Amino acid sequence: MDKDIGNRKLKILKAVVLDYIMTGEPVGSRTLEKKYDLGVSAATIRNEMKDLEELGYLDQIHTSSGRVPSSKGFRIYVDKLMTLDSLTLEEVKFIENQIVTMAAFEIEKIMRKTAFMLSELTNLAVVAKKPSPYSLKVKAIQLVCLEKESILAVIMVDNGSVKHQLIKVKETPNQEILLELSDLLTLKLRGMTISDINLHIVNDLKGVLEGYEELFLSILQAIYDSLSAESSEDYYIEGATKVLNYPEFSDVNKMKDFLGMLDNPSLIFKDIENELNRDENLIVTIGEELDLPEAKDVSIITANYKYNGHDMGTINLIGPKRLDYSKVLSILNGVIDELDNKLIKRELDDGG
Repeated sequence: MDKDIGNRKLKILKAVVLDYIMTGEPVGSRTLEKKYDLGVSAATIRNEMKDLEELGYLDQIHTSSGRVPSSKGFRIYVDKLMTLDSLTLEEVKFIENQIVTMAAFEIEKIMRKTAFMLSELTNLAVVAKKPSPYSLKVKAIQLVCLEKESILAVIMVDNGSVKHQLIKVKETPNQEILLELSDLLTLKLRGMTISDINLHIVNDLKGVLEGYEELFLSILQAIYDSLSAESSEDYYIEGATKVLNYPEFSDVNKMKDFLGMLDNPSLIFKDIENELNRDENLIVTIGEELDLPEAKDVSIITANYKYNGHDMGTINLIGPKRLDYSKVLSILNGVIDELDNKLIKRELDDGG
């Protein structure tokens, strides 16, 4: 925090941010004096606002006498001044009712529905991204005899997905042998990612599965194919038109910049996700902090959702810098907590 900004300036800055979030209009000293209990005159507020502008926390729009928070001003508000809102009873019920219907879904569908729910609750654009292929782990493998020269490999992944791969063989083992192979492969490969299944693991299993080496290699290929197909980097986008309703995006160029970002979301989230992996599970990126010209007028709230130690995916909420950070962060935390509770319950019901 800038050492030149004292408590009085912080109180005034917080009032400017709150008023601007609420009205979308530049904020003047007389407005602050009338609406907020700052304990000083309009003249003093005006002088302090001028200092805040010189320090980079406020901007003056055109010739207006009022000021608006800069990206730096929003940053200090989010980091130091903001208190999270409590969710209303209606919001809590809406989240619970939406998530209870997801209990039986696979993770991919849960991510889609979560993106839609967050967009409805926040009036922001939401981009959900599936996890990378190298974070998905084998949970169980089941081999089923289909016909004379075909085996169905059922691969269950730790994010709740179930994939099927058809394996052609010259001679099909009986179901009893397939059951033994299923149990052995599950025992040896449970909890492993694609990159974990190295040459040492392969050679070890080939030694144990003497006489079934060719079948094992076919099963191994099926596992690779399943995890890779499951984890292609897909993005689910909800609520793009909601953001266009904000007055900030009535400017055609700003609207084009915003829509251009959504057309290529990987550019936006690469740096953010590197920060997430290094630091914490939820970050707020404001305007110029993204180092992307098209993003100078937006804020992005990104949550890296984990379950049982592995990535479930990334959820990104996008809106104008003037978004209600307190409310949005409360909603996002509430949704993630409720999802976590439901998925833990599902895991226990499934036997862990």
